[in-house]
Amino acid sequence: MKISCLVPTYRRPDDLRRCIRALAAQTRSVDELVVVIRAGDAASDDVLRDSELQLAQRLVRVVVTVPGVIAAMTAGLQAASGEVICLLDDDAVPHADWLARIEHTFKRDPYIGGVG
Repeated sequence: MKISCLVPTYRRPDDLRRCIRALAAQTRSVDELVVVIRAGDAASDDVLRDSELQLAQRLVRVVVTVPGVIAAMTAGLQAASGEVICLLDDDAVPHADWLARIEHTFKRDPYIGGVG
């Protein structure tokens, strides 16, 4: 099962850095991290360029020109390729077993369509 995490962000580089580090520390690795930034948000772009946070080839950087979280989420959903897509605010720091619990829930019951 491929899991994508979608994180929209705008001018909160410290929060984004913490969020990405928490995702990198998951007991079940994220297969794809889609981070959506707004054009001109140099601070967030710098975080994504930080080699420590690259998460190898799993990082997908999406740039939007339209303001607002809905535009960012829409662009991120279009870019995500996972069977399961986890939505996460940039200021969230998930527990280390967050993705493992999500995966377990979906594998346990094929009729589950969403987990909150």
